[in-house]
This record gives sequence, structure tokens and C-alpha cells, in this order.
Amino acid sequence: MSKRSLLRDVTGVVATRIFLITAGLLSSIVLSRNLGPENFGIYSAILVLPLVVVSFAQLGMRASSIFHIGRKQYEPGEIAGSVVLILVMTSMLGILITALGYLIMDEESFTGLYIILVLLSLPFRLAMAYFGGIFLGREQISRSNFINWFAEFLNLLAVLVFVWLLGWGIKGALISLLASQATISTWALFVIRRDIGIRLKFHPEVLKSLLSMGVLFAASFGIIQLNYRIDILLLQKLSTMEEVGFYSLGVSIAEKLWQLPLAIGVVLMSRTANADDQQMINRISARLVRVALLAVFLASVVLFVISPWIVPAIWGEKFRQSITTVQFILPGIIFISIYRVLNSRLSGIGKPQISIYVFAPALILNILLNLWWIPLWGSFGAVMATNASYTLGTLVYIFVYSKIVKMPVLQIFAYQKSDFDFLKRAKKWISG
Repeated sequence: MSKRSLLRDVTGVVATRIFLITAGLLSSIVLSRNLGPENFGIYSAILVLPLVVVSFAQLGMRASSIFHIGRKQYEPGEIAGSVVLILVMTSMLGILITALGYLIMDEESFTGLYIILVLLSLPFRLAMAYFGGIFLGREQISRSNFINWFAEFLNLLAVLVFVWLLGWGIKGALISLLASQATISTWALFVIRRDIGIRLKFHPEVLKSLLSMGVLFAASFGIIQLNYRIDILLLQKLSTMEEVGFYSLGVSIAEKLWQLPLAIGVVLMSRTANADDQQMINRISARLVRVALLAVFLASVVLFVISPWIVPAIWGEKFRQSITTVQFILPGIIFISIYRVLNSRLSGIGKPQISIYVFAPALILNILLNLWWIPLWGSFGAVMATNASYTLGTLVYIFVYSKIVKMPVLQIFAYQKSDFDFLKRAKKWISG
């Protein structure tokens, strides 16, 4: 187990996530105000396909690396070398699949330059996930945090230069992503090579083990990613790019509430993979679920109330229609935050396939409801379809999780006074 306290690690990830929220909001403000609803919709839509492809092309290497390094089954250098070899193969495959996807979509607003910039950034997006997994497997939470926050910081700076100052529009936004991801991926590769070495040799046993576990993680992540983004793809086909822009902005604002569950999940998976006392981790996981749920619920109430003021004030009156998306997608956001914590626990013990069993039917429901409701209600139909998918999937996952860890559902969600002891420790820690 890590010598660092769980509170300190979670706090570090939360601080990173707060920075990501801030930088992401600033980037979205610059982009939305400079691009407008239609171009912002094009920018959002062109990134959906590579995001989905990357979620599959990762082959679950981030999570598989955490699991294998944490279990100390192979030498870290052998694992790192195998991960780099897999990265090269998946990058080429991901570029090919994404290019074919754009060809099939035949969207006239996706110019050749836009597509090339997206394709060039794909290997670096993959590398960030792969190398972050190596850091997390070694419980180097701070380095994993650095990959995330520094990439976002660089992207914000680039957006200010290329979109705001130079006025390069969508082209500038895509160049910003490419530059930031390439820079941080190069740094991570240098650090890994320096600290643990990268044995670029063919290790069949290591590759097989990484891939066999990784494929399960990849399928799991891919299905969840489709649940998150299928609505934008369907909106693009069944509605207008302006509607996509309104919806994309609203969802991106509401999803900021996931930062605490995401932070907890990152640390929890790393700890679970390295832990010996799994019963203790079960108790800690339940406590973290309760704390995260309460925090997200309270934050959702606040966001519901203030969104009619902050959306037009920050993003402009032309995005006022996004308020409805922000407010009405909150129930789904609350439910999926529970899943994010519980899934990290099961992933840490090598059971990513549970997400596949549970969220594949939820994805089908999501698609069917979007096809039904988008023609009727536009972006609001996509909101309600997402809520139904998130809620159903999470409820089923809770009961399955309960059976696997042998902890009753009521016990998982029964609040205790000790759940909030971390506040006293945090106060003591801050005061020195």
C-alpha cells in the first residue's frame, strides 16, 4: 500500500480536477464565444468519433497497466516496453479506423485539414492514457495528475493564441489539442524511460497478459464512452449543428460535477490493485461512494439554481438554450457518479467485464430512446434518453456490485458519522 494517505492522494487528484474544470471552462468560453453555436457544434461533433475510437483503441492499457504493475507479476521495464509496442500498433489502427469513419460519415463541414489534425493528435491522446496508467500502477499519483493538468493548461494557452488572438477558428482549436497532447506525451515518455527503463523487446507472455486483461477494460470503457457520446452523434444526424452546439455545451458544464467521483476512482483503482486487505478496501469504497454521492447531489442543486444566470453571463446569450440541458441532465449525472466509484473498485480487482454486462443493454436503450425522442424534442430528447440510460445502468450495477463484494446495498449507502471524519483530518492537515 502507498505510504501517502488516501486523503492526501484524493485531495491531490481533486485539486487537479478543479484546475481541469477551471481551465476547461475558460477554454470553452473562448471557443464558444469565438466560434458561435454552429462552429462550436462542428468542433464538438468532429471530436466524438476519435474519442470513441480512442476508448476502444486504448485496449484498456491504462487500467491493465495499473493492474499488472500493482500486482508485480512482471518487471516494470518489461511492462513499459510492451505498452509502448502496443501503443504503436493501436495508434496506426486507430488512425485507420477513424479515417474510415469520417469517410463513411461524409460530413461536408468536416474539412480535410480538420480531419488531418484530429488524426495526428490520436496517437498522443492514446499515449497520455497509456503512460498515465504506468504512473498510477506505481502509485505515482502526482505524475499522473501532472499529465492531466499540464495538458489542459497548455491547451488553454494554445486556444488563447490560435483561436482568440489569431482567429484561426476550428483549425486553431484542433491545433491547440494536438500541440498540448504531443508535448505532455513526450515528457511522460522521457520520465518513464529515465526512471524504470523501457525494454523494447517482444515479451509474448507480458503482451498476452496485458492484452487479455486490457481487451476487457477496452470493451468496458468503449461501451461507457458510447453511452456518454452516442447522443451527440445521433443529434448530428437527426437535428442541426446548432442543436449539437447547445447540447454539447450543456453536457460539458454538467459533467464537471463528475470531478470528485473521478478523483476518487483514480486513487481507488490504484490502491485496490496494490492492496492486500480487500475487505478494508470494500469498506473504504462504500464510504467514498456515500461522500461522493452527497457532494455531487449538493453541487447539482447549486448548479440547477445558478445555471440560468451563469450560462448566458459566461458563454453568452446565444447559448441560453443550453440551460435546459444543464438542468435536466443532472439526475443522470448524479446516478453515474455512483457507478464511477464502484467501477473503479471492481476494475482494481480485475473485473472490468461487469460494466460490459450492465451497460451494453443500457446503451441499446440509449440509442432507441434517442432515435425516438430527438425527432420529437431535439436536444431535450437526447437529455431524457441519457438520463434513462445512466439511471438504469447504475441501478443494475449497484446490485451486481453488492453481490460480488458481498456487501448489502443498504450497507453501501447507510451514512455513518465516521464518513465525515476526513473533514477533521483535512482541517488539521491544512492548519499544519
